[in-house]
Amino acid sequence: MKHTYDDFADMRTKAALRVMSLFFVGMIIIAATTSPIATGTKEGERAPPLEGKFYNGSGWSTFDSESYWDSNWQEGDISGQWLVVEFMDTDCPYCVRSAEDVSQNFEDFSGGNPQWDGAIVNFVASVTELDIQGHESSRSEIMAFRDKTANSGEDCAGSECGSRPGNAHGFPYIDDLDQDNMKEWKVGGTPSYYLIQPDGIIAWSSSQHPGEDLRDAILGLVPRAMNEGGA
Repeated sequence: MKHTYDDFADMRTKAALRVMSLFFVGMIIIAATTSPIATGTKEGERAPPLEGKFYNGSGWSTFDSESYWDSNWQEGDISGQWLVVEFMDTDCPYCVRSAEDVSQNFEDFSGGNPQWDGAIVNFVASVTELDIQGHESSRSEIMAFRDKTANSGEDCAGSECGSRPGNAHGFPYIDDLDQDNMKEWKVGGTPSYYLIQPDGIIAWSSSQHPGEDLRDAILGLVPRAMNEGGA
């Protein structure tokens, strides 16, 4: 049977369409079977952004939570740096009392403790103003609480801010007095804590583990040198 030029062109067109159809079917299958990580505040979800100006002990700057994440981090890699996010209110009595525990955890796990052989754990506090009578904060109060400033004239939960338990905190405090971060993260109360992996995925949330201590979560989840290589 003799084929014409048009016959061969038609066959090539049909073959090309068949290949394109297979390609698009493959793309649809990949899209249907791949589960992108949702953004949220539950364990296993990608942490929402934290926004606002932060105080680091010398001045106020724009905070960028994305600068903490490493998308190439692999589970168990001790070189990745973890992050603890604390949601707190400087007029919250529980936050004042827990400041000493926060001080101890920061000092033990943020890289300054020679006895800690695990990955570095950074800390950041997002400071809100709860809708409770008497909870009237300000940037001056945030600074006095963080720095534990003596004779600051600022009151935190009924006492002078500089008299709170614990040492001065050497990590960033974000101004979230308008509650934007708190609402974005759906925080139900203060203090609330999140332990976040170096890739930005939430590993632990205090709201999902009532009664469990942040310190225990760090010790249980953050990789340590002695555990590398299956040891």
